[in-house]
Amino acid sequence: MKNRQLLARVAYQYYIQNKTQAEIANNLDLGRSTISRLLSEARRENIVSIQINDLDLLELEVKVKEAFNLRNVIIVTKSEAIAHEAALYLKQIIKPNNRVGVAWGSTLARMVGQLQHPKSTNATFIPLVGGPSAANSKYNVNTIVYDLARKFVGKSAFINATAVQESAALRNCIMNSKDFAEFAYSWEHLDIALVGVGGPLTNKTTSHWRDLLTTDDLVLLKEQHAIGDCCCTFFNEDGKILAPELQKRTIAIPLSMLSRVPISIALASSLSKVPSIKALLSMGIVNTLITDQETAINLLKR
Repeated sequence: MKNRQLLARVAYQYYIQNKTQAEIANNLDLGRSTISRLLSEARRENIVSIQINDLDLLELEVKVKEAFNLRNVIIVTKSEAIAHEAALYLKQIIKPNNRVGVAWGSTLARMVGQLQHPKSTNATFIPLVGGPSAANSKYNVNTIVYDLARKFVGKSAFINATAVQESAALRNCIMNSKDFAEFAYSWEHLDIALVGVGGPLTNKTTSHWRDLLTTDDLVLLKEQHAIGDCCCTFFNEDGKILAPELQKRTIAIPLSMLSRVPISIALASSLSKVPSIKALLSMGIVNTLITDQETAINLLKR
């Protein structure tokens, strides 16, 4: 065993003074490989102890990831931080010329504002759903997509239709049009998708698109025990997709297609949404979750 004072001296220069191993080797007239061995020994002898802040959150991430067989999980202390963390994560994973699909929602809209010093990517950003009603125009998916494209110096597509149409015939006319072919191709070839998760119909939180639903739609969804939605597609607690007639009037990426996106990210939190988040994760529609600590704990409890 080496002299403890030497171990401490090497550790001090490396961890406190932030010197490189080569610099320390030069200072102490030792070989570079010797410094590496001394640092390892300093940890074994408890001269150096490594403490990771937010350890509880990191362990919780692992538990949620394993419970739902996810690609990645990011957990923040408070829900207000989800948009910021999502912005950091998108900046981390996005690559040049990626196709990025985006749904709507207040958290996704706030995420754009949290993007500081983003990089140039030439990525293409594509709406995954039609727009909301005029009353909720500030949450229009086109606005989010345009702002993301501007931040990442990329391109954006524009969808000129509301998410729910008056009839299946009108929806089919839009989706079968030549102009819509770009969306159909892009949805099949996405690299990244960013979506929100809607809670139950009784959720007191104001929806940004559900005012497009008719009274008959709402009655049917309640009868079928709808627990939440993703990309304007409702499902129950068992993960069964509901209201096929409504789906025939809806302009949105099918959940089956969303499940094939290499990196599909859900931004979601709140106790009222725990059942819908759990159902969506269990369906295998998304492979990455960004949420808060309280929501994550209750996901595991269920």
